[in-house]
Amino acid sequence: MNPLLRAVPLVAAILLASSSPEPAAAIGADHAYAIRSAYAKLTDTFYRTVDARTIADGARAAIANAVRGHGTAGSPPPGEGTASILAAVDAARAHSTLSETALTYAALGGMARAVHDKYTAFLSPHELHDFTAPLTPTHFFGIGVLLAEDEATHDVRASYVPPGTPADGAGVRPGYVFDAIDGVRVRRIGLQRTRAKLLGTRGTVVRVRMLRDGKPIAPFTIARADVHAPTVYEKMLPNKVGYIAVAAFGEPTAQEFGAAIARLQQQRANGYVIDLRFNGGGYVGAAVAIADTFIARGPIVSVSGRTGNQEYDADATAIAPKPIAILVNHYSASASEITAGALQDAGLATLVGDRTYGKGVVQELTYFNDGSALKVTTARYLTPRRRVIDGIGLAPDVAVAENKRARLGEPAADAQLAAALRIIGGKIVSAR
Repeated sequence: MNPLLRAVPLVAAILLASSSPEPAAAIGADHAYAIRSAYAKLTDTFYRTVDARTIADGARAAIANAVRGHGTAGSPPPGEGTASILAAVDAARAHSTLSETALTYAALGGMARAVHDKYTAFLSPHELHDFTAPLTPTHFFGIGVLLAEDEATHDVRASYVPPGTPADGAGVRPGYVFDAIDGVRVRRIGLQRTRAKLLGTRGTVVRVRMLRDGKPIAPFTIARADVHAPTVYEKMLPNKVGYIAVAAFGEPTAQEFGAAIARLQQQRANGYVIDLRFNGGGYVGAAVAIADTFIARGPIVSVSGRTGNQEYDADATAIAPKPIAILVNHYSASASEITAGALQDAGLATLVGDRTYGKGVVQELTYFNDGSALKVTTARYLTPRRRVIDGIGLAPDVAVAENKRARLGEPAADAQLAAALRIIGGKIVSAR
């Protein structure tokens, strides 16, 4: 497989150029550019053929609806395509109190809604930030440890210590309970207050006292640094089964997953449980790269759009085969379904849990100069066996309902993980 294809994102940043001159009406260049770009994207690349008049009608109707209570929409001259939309914005601006930005946003939202696709939408700058934030690691200054709170005592423990972080270098290990921070006891104060005490200015020192198996250990003196929350974390479970949880398919996910697999291989893992529960997706490239870790040859996913089909194939770099179980639930979607579907179709993994969400379409983002964007569905994807996922989802090979008060990742309190471990254990025994 061409390595460049592995980086193709589910959310592809596409900036369309405008070559035609601006209209005589005094619509700002940025707003005219956004309207033209959105119209072109929807008419040319939306994954279903759509009548261009429907898109223009949707924009004009949205403008008329927006100005109600703020004046009138005016009477724009008749026209077609983007010219009619720009004229509608100009007429409404002249006869209402709404700003040109508000009217442009109304037009962009109306165009997106006109195609009647729940995933196609206009995103304001704030909405765009919320949409992309889970896929881009948030950096902060701290010691680099994931926290978990005991529901009964509200004590906070280290649930995962990413390799290479200040906490890892100091010797903090998963399971250690925070007892005091900078001389102040933190038992039973909860996760948020404990986290606040660990954050601070880069380079400053925090002194942490912790408990191991309920007993105090030597205090840690840790310098805060620039760290980010990982999208992947791993641990070794009994019988040397490697557990890898993937929270999102973001920018660093493929690299983090590869590093997690390498660490588990060093510990001689006999099999793997990949946890994709509550993972709503992300970049196609990350999903393909993770599947490529295990699939030696053949297709991983096919993407079918109006301009044709594109197939992503394994690049013959797979690790030695081991038993694999993948945990899924109704919130496993999109890129999660690409990875799970590819490994299921290849006969390499057993899906355990609940039926997945069923989001089998690909979106692309067209960015505008003010930080807003248009999200458009441009294709649908199929599994290697040409299964359609959208609106259907993936059925687990072994259906297991989530238990009440589950603590995900802890076999004793996670029925789905416990079932996966039994399946992997049986395969390990059979392979001997």
